[in-house]
Amino acid sequence: MPSSSPRRAILAIVAIGAAASLTAACTGAPPPTTTGSGTPTAQTSDFTIDTPAPTKDAGDVVWATYRETQTLDPIQGFDYPEQTAVSILCDSVLRQSNDMSYGDGLAKVTNPSPTEFDFEINANAKFWDGSPVTAEDAVYSLKRAADPNGGGFYAGTFDRVKSMDVTGEKTFKIVLNEPDYWLLGELSSTPGAVVKKAYAESKGKDFGTVTGGTMCSGPFKLDSWETGKGVKMVPNADYWDSSLPKPQLTSLTLIGVPDDATATAGLKTGAIDGTYAIALSTLGQLESDPSVKVYQGPPFLSSAMVISATKGPLADPKVRQAVSLALDRKGIANTVFKGAANLPSALQGSGTWGTAYDTFKAGYDALPVMDQDLAKAQELAKSLNIAGQTVKIGTSSGIPALNSIALAFQAACEAVGLKVELVNVSPSNYINFFIDPAAWSSVDAFATSNYGDYADPSALYKSMAYPGGSQNYSGYDNAEVKAALDAARSEADDVKRAEYVITAQKKITEDLVWFPMVAANNVLIMNKDVTGAPATFVYMFGPWAAYLGGA
Repeated sequence: MPSSSPRRAILAIVAIGAAASLTAACTGAPPPTTTGSGTPTAQTSDFTIDTPAPTKDAGDVVWATYRETQTLDPIQGFDYPEQTAVSILCDSVLRQSNDMSYGDGLAKVTNPSPTEFDFEINANAKFWDGSPVTAEDAVYSLKRAADPNGGGFYAGTFDRVKSMDVTGEKTFKIVLNEPDYWLLGELSSTPGAVVKKAYAESKGKDFGTVTGGTMCSGPFKLDSWETGKGVKMVPNADYWDSSLPKPQLTSLTLIGVPDDATATAGLKTGAIDGTYAIALSTLGQLESDPSVKVYQGPPFLSSAMVISATKGPLADPKVRQAVSLALDRKGIANTVFKGAANLPSALQGSGTWGTAYDTFKAGYDALPVMDQDLAKAQELAKSLNIAGQTVKIGTSSGIPALNSIALAFQAACEAVGLKVELVNVSPSNYINFFIDPAAWSSVDAFATSNYGDYADPSALYKSMAYPGGSQNYSGYDNAEVKAALDAARSEADDVKRAEYVITAQKKITEDLVWFPMVAANNVLIMNKDVTGAPATFVYMFGPWAAYLGGA
């Protein structure tokens, strides 16, 4: 079963606490209105996908991520800085569009049988050095990603693959042990990124490092990379795909900006041209500053409390339901996300509906909005006789936004009569809740901000609600959920596949396998002199910077 990496989960939540860096999405809608208390008055539903097209060259553009880029090897890139860079340096076999749909990219795909995908690479595709992209390069890249001993994070993606073989100079074939329509979504993301075989082999262990660099076929090419000075990229003047716009800029440098104050000052002065941000403490200032433009889009990330309890009160879905009813999600939306969030109905929101949108929307809308009802919560808790029982919540006071979410969860637990013990660890040790069984089993819950590789709710659900999933810390095993996800994976039709996922989602939501905290909007911030970046989560997977330029 392919699954999301626990490493992604921790890095996502650390980014929330440490920086101005992450997300976005759709048409230029205003942020949620607020009452005098600052509480969102209504669900935001009119989001932005594409920002206004550029009208001139932007010159040298500086873009902030929450820390420095550590690798440009696609198979080792599993976090915001790396994927923001790789998505515009390297073409994937398939491509994600700004609206988060996916289809043909570097190659066209056909499906001659339920267990076979045939690919034909674009005849014009070439690497930055001018050499043609071949099927041998593509198969080499996919096999690197699929190798469990290759040092990457994506081997599980290929667990239904029987073989991957070159069938011609520009053609290759993937044969499956059983149908797998999730694979196409994965191939539109980082696992499907193609690098030049000869270059990667010549660099050996240095490939993807500051020393070895990388060689891809994307709309930007690597110009320089120096620790402390960022990754500098320039537009690929000979880019093979004329369907993408030509970037209207001289260069793009990704730099690490680890604190809100520096990012905010840089955006106002133009020292920083843009960033994708989440839980930015200065968002309100920037929204009212005429030197800055803020766009909000549909939620893709899942802000959640992971349930790791296998015994005790939080192991009981009924107790979880009581805590959920007591949770002040409006307060979280206001204080942590500064209004750029809505009350959720499920873990995965509208930004993840890249196919069968209407079907997914109907399934989501059929679920109740998770609003606070303290009286009902306490009535349910009383019937469960849980007063005085203790739960442990993992947190880190060194990651402010994460800690705020944990404290809100603590308040909800205490409101229904539970006693709470906070297990406070350093920011550097918080990752252990995701990777060390001794750590996650020592607490009953801990916070995360999580995402899948492509726009389908199953991209995350398969990791946290499927038996054996990499983020299934509570050992959740529900036959209905498993059967629905298995059926979805094997279903070619988008609508039918979505219906299976909705069946799983309904049960996952009822059981609160993880607690959806808020549906956090994707946030894009640019200085007024820059425009064009899509306001969706596509910046992690697709050629987002090809649309950039001057305003």
